[in-house]
Amino acid sequence: MLGHGWPWSGRATEDGVITKEQLLASMRHETNVIKHLATKIRPDRLDWRPTPGQRSIAELLQYLTVAALIPAQNLISGDWGHAEAMSAEAASVTLDTFGDAMDRQMERLDAMIRRLDVADALESDARLPWGAPIKQGQGFVDMALKTLVAYRMQLFLYAKQACDPELDSANCWVGVDRPRAS
Repeated sequence: MLGHGWPWSGRATEDGVITKEQLLASMRHETNVIKHLATKIRPDRLDWRPTPGQRSIAELLQYLTVAALIPAQNLISGDWGHAEAMSAEAASVTLDTFGDAMDRQMERLDAMIRRLDVADALESDARLPWGAPIKQGQGFVDMALKTLVAYRMQLFLYAKQACDPELDSANCWVGVDRPRAS
C-alpha cells in the first residue's frame, strides 16, 4: 500500500515505495502492451463479444482510451462530471485511431501526475467509485494503473479467443510476439 512514504520527488526511499516516474513507467508499459494487443484484432471481429451482455471488442477498445483517465480526473476534481463527455469522445475511436487515442490518454495522465503536489497526494482524501475512502496518491495506483492492467488482460483474452488463439504470455505481459515454431 502506498502511504506517507511515497516519494513524489522521484527518488526511491528505504521503504521501497514507488516514485512518480516508476508509476508513469508502469502506465506507459501497460499502454504499450495494450497497443500491441490491438494490432492483433482483426477488423472483421470488432463486433465480437464473449456473451450478449459484455462489451464488444470495439467497445472495449473505445473504453480503454479513457479507462484510466476518467478515474484519474476524478482524483483531481473530486467529481465524475467529466466522465460522460470523455466517454462520448471515446465512442468515436476506431481500430485505426486507437493507438493515437491511447497515447493521448497517457500524455494526459503523465501531465496530471507530474503536476501533483507531494503533500496533497499523500494527504488528500478521495473516493473509489463505490464510495470507499482512499488517499489521492494510492488512488492513482488503484484506479488508474490497475484499470490499465485489468482491461489489458481482458483485451488479451478477447484477442486470443476471437482473433488469434496462438497469442501467448509474451503478447499479454510484454507486448511482443514470440517467434513461432515452423
